Amino acid sequence: MRIRRKNLIRYSKQNIYLSFIFVLSILIGVGYSYLNSTLSISGTTTITKSTWDVHFENLIPTEGSVAATSTIENNSTLVNFEVALENPGDFYEFTIDVVNAGSIDAMIGSLVNTGLTEDQSRFLDYTVTYADGTLIKEKDLLKATTKDTVKVKVKYKDDITAADLPGEDQYLELQLNLIYVQADDSALAVAHTVCKRATSLHVSGDNTYGSLGNIGTLAGGDAFDCDVNGDGIYDSATERFYYITDLNTNNNYATLIYYSNVSSGMPNNTDHFPYNTVGSLRGPETAMKQLPTTTQWTNISLSNTTRDIINENGEVKVNNFSYEGYAARLITLQEVKKVCKGTDDYGNVTLDDCKYLLENIPAEGALIGYWLENYQGNSSYVYIVTRPNSILTAGSTWGGNGVRPVIEVPKTMMNY
Repeated sequence: MRIRRKNLIRYSKQNIYLSFIFVLSILIGVGYSYLNSTLSISGTTTITKSTWDVHFENLIPTEGSVAATSTIENNSTLVNFEVALENPGDFYEFTIDVVNAGSIDAMIGSLVNTGLTEDQSRFLDYTVTYADGTLIKEKDLLKATTKDTVKVKVKYKDDITAADLPGEDQYLELQLNLIYVQADDSALAVAHTVCKRATSLHVSGDNTYGSLGNIGTLAGGDAFDCDVNGDGIYDSATERFYYITDLNTNNNYATLIYYSNVSSGMPNNTDHFPYNTVGSLRGPETAMKQLPTTTQWTNISLSNTTRDIINENGEVKVNNFSYEGYAARLITLQEVKKVCKGTDDYGNVTLDDCKYLLENIPAEGALIGYWLENYQGNSSYVYIVTRPNSILTAGSTWGGNGVRPVIEVPKTMMNY
């Protein structure tokens, strides 16, 4: 696939009049023919058709952009746009989906972007990235039947002086070349940003949940907005998570807990569910069924879907329990103890310093809290987070407890 862009800029000391033509073309790097053969050994086998179809869809200008002319051409493999930026701060930005509608995995075979010169960069910003700001790189994988969203932005800087502008009109030509080819073993999945540090906190009455934290470090309760459903939106209202701690089996992963209980994967702080059968150490198989599935939260996955269920002493109660098909799991007592230090006379962990674990737990009503993953000792009782400020060793088949998802996110996919 090849991307070419040309743009023409005419400017004066007062205004930049920008005629920007962005040309994006996709060409197949490897030829394919229609495959349909009949092989007979004592039966008939048909080799199905392989298809190559990488194209553009869904060009959407960003709110606040100046008016522009943009088109998708050439069988949806070419994007052109022209825009005039007349005042400092003016910008044009759009997103567009790169869709692999074929049956063959693709990857970026080569990428050449001339970009802006040092002089041009004094008064213009120009970027082409994925929608979440992740850089586009060679070897980036675009699997068959999936898409990636690209964001293009050109802006007349608003922090410049007259000295930053040239003294006479000039013409500017830029080029971007991108070639998509059939993916091979060198292809790399794009490490998109899944979680971004929150810019504001959830507040309910006198309670403020979590912390904005410190850039570059992670601490229990740091608030993040995570694009778990893969729509490119980091929704602070419905996709709020709180960092708990690093994954105990791999400190390159962070564990984060959702701000709400869920029912069938959707926010729900009314319903509650039984956990296990008295006298039978079945693990969280009942509670697990309320967690978001991998088809609901398509942008994340557990680092390992199989794990041992343990008690508070680390003794294994259920071997090789599987969360297969689910994008999240339940929180463990060990994770809570790591960030909430205090204990009472019964060994329960107080949550006075971890109120983010209690967001949306009502002060009264049928819902009491939510299930943890661990059993207590050798009993069939299971730990729960409950109102108002402690973890209790209670609950077998009785209700009152909901389900709250925990996700595991590679730190390379977190903007913190």
